[in-house]
Order: sequence, then structure tokens, then C-alpha cells
Amino acid sequence: MRARGFTLLEVLVAVSIFALLGMAGYAGLDAVLKARARLDDENRQWRAVALFWVRLERDLTAFVERPARLRGSAPLAAFLGEPNADSEFAAQLELTRLGASDAGDAPPERIAYRLREGKLEWLRWPALDSAPRAEPDVAVLLEQVAALEFSYRDAAGLWTPRWPPNAASAQPTAVKVRLQLESGEVLSRVYAY
Repeated sequence: MRARGFTLLEVLVAVSIFALLGMAGYAGLDAVLKARARLDDENRQWRAVALFWVRLERDLTAFVERPARLRGSAPLAAFLGEPNADSEFAAQLELTRLGASDAGDAPPERIAYRLREGKLEWLRWPALDSAPRAEPDVAVLLEQVAALEFSYRDAAGLWTPRWPPNAASAQPTAVKVRLQLESGEVLSRVYAY
């Protein structure tokens, strides 16, 4: 009896089928890995958005009525809102807050929020009354941000994009924040005092 093997044609068909299955498997694995990377990026972005809301709320609730002199300037109001912040260290929201120490004995500090080149930044000055060349520490809280808008409610219940609306106003009764991501989502929050 003669041993029978595979013909060359049968081997070529089997190798071709195996190659097609391998390519389909690779394409499927590649799609899964890309989807996972996209989900990780989105998860990271949404986690950063949540941390931004928490930080902003903490800063707003720690507000303290204490003017500041930054970089040798004239006294600045304890709470400032400027929609068109265009100088180097200008910010859309700037305020004095209690120090960040858990023991409660830290001195007040000046912090600010601004949008610059698609990045939402948090600024903290080394002292409330700082020298002319003192620069703030800058931390990027969020990337891929299209717009950041603050509105402030006065004692009469009117909303304004700038704070203080007059010299007699110390602190708004509420702050409304509108955040638009580059991906199109628009998020907003209102913080009332």
C-alpha cells in the first residue's frame, strides 16, 4: 500500500486559508486595541473634567475677602472676573482663597483660571503681595478645551460676564461656568454662595 500525502495544490490552499484567517484576526485585534486606546483617552479626559469641577468648587468655597498685590500692582479685588484676559498672567477668574493646608494655618493664596491655546490652566502665586518679577505656578487641568466662560450673579440677581461690576461689590452670589470641549460637548455648572 502506498502512503498518500498532500498535493502541492492542497498545501497552497491550506496556507492561503491560514493567511486569510491570520489577516482577519490581526485586523480584528488592531481594531480592538485602537478602540481601547480611544476609550482610555476619553476616560482620562472625563476624569480630568471631573477633577476640574471639584477643584473649582473647592477654590470658590474657600474664597476669602483679601485684596492682593501681584507683581507690584495696585491692590486687586479679592474676586475678579475678566472675560477677555489677554496679558501674560491675566486670567478669566482670579480670587483669593484660604491656604491649601489641611491644618488650616496656611496663609491665603491667590489662584486663577484661564484658557490658553486650548488648555485650561490653574495659576497659583507664591504670595498675595508678591514682588514685581514673581511668577505664578501654572498647572494644566484640561486639554482640548474650545471655550471657557464665567458669569457672575450680583445681589440683585443679574448675571454679568465681568466681576466686580462696581466698586461696592465684593463677592458674587453665584458663579456660572460654561465649558466647551473641542469634541463638541458643552458642560455647565452653577456655584451659589
